[in-house]
Amino acid sequence: MAIKANYERATAPIEGSSEAQQAAADSVLRAIERDSTDVTAHVRLANILFDTGNWSDAIVHYRAALRRDSSQVTAIVDLGVCYFNLGESDQAERHFELALAHDPHQPIALFNLGIVHEHRKDYRGALGYFHRALQSGPPDNMQQPLVEAITRIQRKTGTQAPPLPEAR
Repeated sequence: MAIKANYERATAPIEGSSEAQQAAADSVLRAIERDSTDVTAHVRLANILFDTGNWSDAIVHYRAALRRDSSQVTAIVDLGVCYFNLGESDQAERHFELALAHDPHQPIALFNLGIVHEHRKDYRGALGYFHRALQSGPPDNMQQPLVEAITRIQRKTGTQAPPLPEAR
């Protein structure tokens, strides 16, 4: 049965994918075969590749989507994460900044710029980006990692981030 399923599959298996992710990827690839300009399909496939750690392959599809629609801020941020995970922090930083050009309060781009700066041991820059990300109204699941990042930098440097404005 498994041999037949693999034989009938039109695509190569995605390394590290679950059965559900592979099925979704197969479906999206069929959509791309029908219309290679389908931005949504390229982003969906890139997201699957991203989730399975296939950074280089994800880059191909994020770039394909962004060639058609350069306003996809989440895809720009995810593209930056792929580059960072491949050790290309300059490319990552460029994409995070591009995302901020579209949305200056994009919390994930701000957080990731903080990570890039921390990686470079630019703790002052990192602290500034983490602080801005916390001020930008990040999703609930991102608030704790931001507080931890700020605390980590403050411990390393002995500095304090400026106080956050009072909630209204």
